[in-house]
This record gives sequence, C-alpha cells and structure tokens, in this order.
Amino acid sequence: MEKQMDMKISIITVCLNSEATIEQTIKSVLVQKDEHVEYIIVDGNSMDGTRKIVDKYREGIDVIVSEPDQGIYDAMNKGISLAKGEIIGIINSDDWYEPGTFKTIRETFLNSSADIVYGKMNLVSENGSPELLVPTDIEKLRYEMEIPHSTAFVRKDIYEKFGLFSLDYKIAADYDLMLRYYSEGVKFVFLNELLANFRMGGVSNQQSKVCAYETISISKKYLPYCPSDKRADLEKIIDNKWKPFFFRQLLDEAPDWFFDGIKNKLHRYSKSQISIFGAGTWGMDMFKLLSGEGFSPSLFVDNNKNLWEKSKETIRISSPDSLRTFDGILLILAKGFSEEILLQVKGLDNPMLICITWEELADEFKDHVFPG
Repeated sequence: MEKQMDMKISIITVCLNSEATIEQTIKSVLVQKDEHVEYIIVDGNSMDGTRKIVDKYREGIDVIVSEPDQGIYDAMNKGISLAKGEIIGIINSDDWYEPGTFKTIRETFLNSSADIVYGKMNLVSENGSPELLVPTDIEKLRYEMEIPHSTAFVRKDIYEKFGLFSLDYKIAADYDLMLRYYSEGVKFVFLNELLANFRMGGVSNQQSKVCAYETISISKKYLPYCPSDKRADLEKIIDNKWKPFFFRQLLDEAPDWFFDGIKNKLHRYSKSQISIFGAGTWGMDMFKLLSGEGFSPSLFVDNNKNLWEKSKETIRISSPDSLRTFDGILLILAKGFSEEILLQVKGLDNPMLICITWEELADEFKDHVFPG
C-alpha cells in the first residue's frame, strides 16, 4: 500500500504581544517548505508589533485570527477548531521547530498506530544555552507533565473524541489534556528525535505556584483511572513529589494556623524551647520565620561535624548529642533524612523531646490547601 506522504498537518501558533520572538517561530515553520502543512496563527489582539511581523509572512500563513480571547488555551481551542489537517501540532510564539520535524512526524504517523507522537526538546535559557529534555517513562504522566508540549502532534479525531483544552486551568491545561488522553487509553509514541526548542524565562513565582497547585489537582483528578493495583503507590508518589513544594510554601507564607499549632505544642514550654535539626536553607528560613513571631529557637544541631561550633544567626550549631538534655520541640528540617534522624534521636533516650518533621508540616499545609 502506497504511503500517504500528502497527509496534511496543521500547525497552530498562538500569540499575544510577541514581537520579540514570533518571527523565529514563523520562520521555523515556513523554512520546512512542506506543501502539505497548514499554518494557523491565533493572535489575542496584540497591541505591539506582532501583527506587523505576522503580516510580513502572510503569504505562507493559511489562517490569521486576531481578536480578544479568554487566554492561551482558549486561543489554542480556536486554532484546533479551524484546523483541517489530520494531524495537529501547536508551537507557541516563544518557541521554534527543528528543521525536518514535519517530515519526521508524518513518517512516524504513517508507520505506526500512534494517536500522539512526541519527542525531545531543547530548553533554551535566557542566555541562549540549550539543555536537552528527554522524556523517559510515559507512566510519569500520571503525576507530572512528561510530554514536552511543543513536540506533541495529535490526531485531530482525538481532539474531537476526547475534547479540547479545559479553560478551568490557567497554566496546566496542557497537562490536563495529555493526562486525560492517556487515561482514556490514547496511544502515545515517543520519537527519539529533537523536534522543538522551548525558550525559558519569564514565569513568575506566583505562576509557578498556580502551576504546581493545578498539576497536583489534575494528578489527583485522574487517580481513579490508574489501575487499581497501582493506585495506592501512585498516590504516595504524588504526595512525596510535592511535599517539598508545600513545605516551601509554608516557609514563604507563614500562615496563622502554623503559629497557632506551635503555641498549642508549647503550652507547657517557654517560647524559646524550640530546637532545629538541620542548619541548611530550610533551617535558617524556619529560624527567621519563628523568630519574627516571637518564637526564638535556642538550639541548632546538625550531623555535619564541619559546622559544629560555628554560628548561624545568633545561635551556635551543636552536635546532636546536645539534644540529650533538651526539653522541648525538635523541628527536623533535613530534606531526605527524616527517618534516619528520628532513629538517631530515639537513640538519645530523651523522653522530653517532641519531634516534628518537615514532612508532617508539609502534610498539614497540603491539608489546608486541599481539605478533604
């Protein structure tokens, strides 16, 4: 049977005020000179020079839409609805394709039963240095975005059957889409080729926080689709993966309930009867956090002998042996060593110590963010 090398591919670029980068994106599509590629640009009514650049390449662009939208995923949905190709790829106006990508993608679809093909991507720093991102196990998609979205090409009938991007998410709707498809049994095929380049930078801390919250919510939403014999382990993976994030948020946001909890635990102690195990970044940040609220840790301990007798803030760092006679709360803030340290502290045979690990605090923060 003769291969259908005329299989049509639709490429969608969404943009808003992208005059600094969109020309490179457009060129990466047009330079491939593929007569069976349809190019669609959906502009969110840019107020800079974006439209002037788009118009410069109008002859090579099949559809141009320029109007206000409800955000990037609404714009992508518009592009998908307009697409006439059997296969759809989406490349944002910050990013660009590698030469030969469309030919390689078409051949992969023709020679496999793939519903979605994806590949390797360069993460390009603000100074232009690339770092190759290579997806590994597709099962990771159940708890994180394992598909470099700029490299993903999807059969149009998959969008028609399982739906477009959800507008319920501001940042992680691409993750929701891919995990939804994976949960429905859509066939993903990894292509061991560099397909696209993703320009890093520009994401604020607040956006990162929203992205994390959305990713966790999405992972949990599709947890029931996981095989029942793997579900419990997957839930642990999700929780463990995000514990450091929740603890970092606790340190950054210092919610009132945290200080109330410390007060309750200190009901028979003075405010200074707090010790910290771990003199790293988390330990220092916790010291500042507590001191700012009138809870002044009186003891720092660490297993690193090189730190002993040195001072952090106003406290000298001591050997864990100094806990043998400490009466109060011990906050264990050494990432990756809580179980080991708990055993170590148990060996000190000090019944007056109340141990609290950073994992417990992270879980408590998570339960406040995602109650029930």
